[in-house]
Amino acid sequence: MPKQTQLEDNSLETLPGVGKATKIKLQNIGIKRITDLLLYLPNQLIDKTNVSNVNEVNNGDKCLFIGVIDKIFYTRGFNKNLIFTVLVQSTHLQIKFIHKTIIYKNLKIGDKVRIFGVVYIQSLKKIMIHPELELVEDEKNLEKIVPYYNTRRQISQNKIRKLIRFVLDYLRFKNSEDIFDDNTLKLFNIPNHLDALENCHFPIASSYDDAVDLFERSRKRFVLEEIISRNLRIDNMKQSVKGNLSYEFTYKKHEIDKFVNTLPFKLTDSQCDAVDLVCNSLHKEFASHRLIQGDVGCGKTIVSAISAYATCISGLQTAFLAPTELLVDQHYNYLKTLFREKNIKVARLNSSIQIKEKNETIACLKNGSIDIVVGTHSLLNSSIFFKKLGLCIIDEQHKFGINQRSTFVQHRDSSTLSPHIIYMSATPIPRSLALVLYQGLDYTTIKDMPKGRKRTITERVDRDSRNILYSKIIEHLLEDEQIFWVCPAINISESSELESVYSVHDVVSKVFKDYNIAVLHGQLEDKVQADTIKKFRDGKINILICTTVIEVGVDVPNATCIVIEDADRFGLSQLHQLRGRVGRSSRQGFCYLAHKKQLKDNAIRRLDSLVSYSSGFKIAEEDLLIRGSGDYFGHRQSGHSNNFKLATLQDFITNVDIIKDLQSRISSLSDTTRVQLLKRWRNEEEESLKI
Repeated sequence: MPKQTQLEDNSLETLPGVGKATKIKLQNIGIKRITDLLLYLPNQLIDKTNVSNVNEVNNGDKCLFIGVIDKIFYTRGFNKNLIFTVLVQSTHLQIKFIHKTIIYKNLKIGDKVRIFGVVYIQSLKKIMIHPELELVEDEKNLEKIVPYYNTRRQISQNKIRKLIRFVLDYLRFKNSEDIFDDNTLKLFNIPNHLDALENCHFPIASSYDDAVDLFERSRKRFVLEEIISRNLRIDNMKQSVKGNLSYEFTYKKHEIDKFVNTLPFKLTDSQCDAVDLVCNSLHKEFASHRLIQGDVGCGKTIVSAISAYATCISGLQTAFLAPTELLVDQHYNYLKTLFREKNIKVARLNSSIQIKEKNETIACLKNGSIDIVVGTHSLLNSSIFFKKLGLCIIDEQHKFGINQRSTFVQHRDSSTLSPHIIYMSATPIPRSLALVLYQGLDYTTIKDMPKGRKRTITERVDRDSRNILYSKIIEHLLEDEQIFWVCPAINISESSELESVYSVHDVVSKVFKDYNIAVLHGQLEDKVQADTIKKFRDGKINILICTTVIEVGVDVPNATCIVIEDADRFGLSQLHQLRGRVGRSSRQGFCYLAHKKQLKDNAIRRLDSLVSYSSGFKIAEEDLLIRGSGDYFGHRQSGHSNNFKLATLQDFITNVDIIKDLQSRISSLSDTTRVQLLKRWRNEEEESLKI
């Protein structure tokens, strides 16, 4: 048992077996502190209650076997491979470990082992490559339900579980107090802190369904904890900026009207109202914070652009913050085109530009010769100063942390004045929920859609109807239309059930062999992502198989069709956001929601609501009525991340009433509890910013 003070500094190096190399591997998957390790919840619970019948196995099946090792040998060469032959139910099963001979060097012939992994049939031989293998000393004591972590092949499942087990034993020994009192735990039907951690990482239950129930109740506890922490940070931020003076905006209303009249399209009524509200806010003495929320494709960007125009003609600067390189490029090109006839200089600042251009841009921002700058997190760097920063626009604001969003509130020029801030969100949510999520912000909704926009036709397709889906895709391809094909996972190893980018690519490449097919996901280099998107925009790629990395910032008018694999594993709001990638021109858009044949009633109802409704606000209201968060497992997506470790919008929707109740309890929390919460849930990326 570790000494009482051994883990107090929250450092990974204090854990047994964590040296420099292991620490780097843990950091690569977002684990930078011991607290992060505990809150790195599994993305899957593996049911090991039933042993597979080796004689009924098909190629590619994921199976569980118990057998006896009857042969061990090594291949020749510098990098030796280890091969076992295991006798399972009178059948020989070959087990291969490539370059990992040392891990299993103590195993010997006659040892009983439990094996879990994918079975491949080659030349009538049944083979498993790199399965999970454990020595069986007593079958009765074997864990029947085992968590699986998305470690991205950085660290083994056994290793991460041993580390978590060590820390939990220490916490039991320390006997630390819970931040929630017994009444709160009982009221919300959630376990205490230590029990919740045990239920997530080492669930003990009589059945798989019971284990899942334990997991979900325990995860709920941490989600609520995280939301409280977030609201505490919001409160702190609001107190720190309350009453900050802003620059004087000198533009006249007729100047804005004149600019609007030069646009090649007419603003909707909602857009006009939003422009009026924003412009009125800019004339106020104190810096305003306004959220502009609207459905996918409603035209929030032009409202923000008009706001930037009002700022520029007042002799002030605008910073436009976007979460991805793709979205930065899209906004940069749009604003340059929009203001090409005006004396307004637009620049961009992100990690992909050359050092020389970056330094020139930073210098021009400081001397005021750049009016609008569009950038990613690069804009948050403490070395960047403005001459007169009057407005900050933050797109897809939920992709940034509280501390990150507050950066521009702090003085970024030589004055003591603060910029106005406009937050934009394309996640349509009911006002009641918005007030919970965005407390303290001025709130503007754009509900009207541009005229002429066709409703995207949405259909459910189960896996037994693949041929029907393929025939529909062929029809789109013959019309020279392009296809998004979205998958919830990158590699098949991330989950035993979910469709992955590369597994789908293998199938689709064979079915549509005459067409150009590419993959896109968040683990690819930024340059590769940008090049792939450019080729897709240019029409050189017919089918783009991707993760949710295309959820925002990818606007391809010729992409008329989107297929979403395992659609039941996504939240409705995210599905609607993905659907918004198509139907962005005069051409008809199509969305196919692919899912396994058997679904729970709530899952069917959720998907059918997407089929029935085109309005994101209506869909969100339906989600509130259903109150079903869907299956948790598989929600961890590749690509963008929001400023939450665990909580999703779906969690807010499901628990909106509980969150309201908890918010009323924040004021009663002790200072010690507040500090404890903020430390537990602080975002390391945010805190590393030197602002």
